[in-house]
Amino acid sequence: MSLSTSLIPLVLTILMGTTAVAQSRTPVVRERKARQLTLRSEEPPVLHPLHVAAHEVTTLTFDAPIVPESVDRSVLAPFFSRVAVHEDVLVLKASMDVPVGKEPVITVRFVGPGAPAQVGFVLTTVAAEVDSQVEVLRQGRTAQDLGKELADLRARCAVTEAGLATLRAQCALSGLGGAVLTGAVTQEGITVDYIRESPVSMGIVAEGPHVIYRTASTRALSTALRNPMGAAPWIPGFARVTPRGPDAGGIPVREIPLLIQVRQLAPGALTTVVVEWNALQDLPPGTHFTLELLDVKGERGIRWEQVSP
Repeated sequence: MSLSTSLIPLVLTILMGTTAVAQSRTPVVRERKARQLTLRSEEPPVLHPLHVAAHEVTTLTFDAPIVPESVDRSVLAPFFSRVAVHEDVLVLKASMDVPVGKEPVITVRFVGPGAPAQVGFVLTTVAAEVDSQVEVLRQGRTAQDLGKELADLRARCAVTEAGLATLRAQCALSGLGGAVLTGAVTQEGITVDYIRESPVSMGIVAEGPHVIYRTASTRALSTALRNPMGAAPWIPGFARVTPRGPDAGGIPVREIPLLIQVRQLAPGALTTVVVEWNALQDLPPGTHFTLELLDVKGERGIRWEQVSP
């Protein structure tokens, strides 16, 4: 039985409406952008656009510490399912696209003196793209600054590579037998001692015991590091051994790779870290060492002020 002629326009209208609804539900594909934003103290303050989108995570990293309480979460609550603010990171996950005319504005203040004191963002949604990662630089660096930083990095890489070369040679002769063969362990044996003093915390917590193993030619420290909850992931870097004492001025500072079984330490995680260095002979009386265990940037870690040779 055929449809009545009067029903055909109605059926077509329903079908076209259904097709339009299906097309409107097609997810919007946006290009995820990673960009860098440089702030300059001599420029007047402006609101910087930050492109967000439904169910997308936008991460802002800052090269200077920020004040977490400066971010007004109440203006973000209607549009975001996740707002996480750390000492140098802001993470946003939008629950919906931001409607036109209702774009929230947030201000992020920096810790301590310096300029600019803060940076403002207006959060919008655009069809073509979403900001996935934004690196915020508080003060732009000149070519001279970048050249100095590059020279420092090259010098540090040379020191690290020398330490890695030693470790590679040692790895070829691993285990107790390798230690005996290389002379790291001799008939004089190994003595075990403990650092009783708690280290100074620089964003990382050390949990004891802090054990030092000594042989005739080698020293090794073993400790456990915990990354506090809410902190950024901790990426292992190096240990710095600095001689101290009345006659220690001519003894060089050493930077040594950390021995660790993880590539990074997540917030709340705990892991064992070992540092091994060659003992110095015939040290001047009264010489001790400052021992630091640091991240890859040389900023977050722990420090003992007085470690016996």
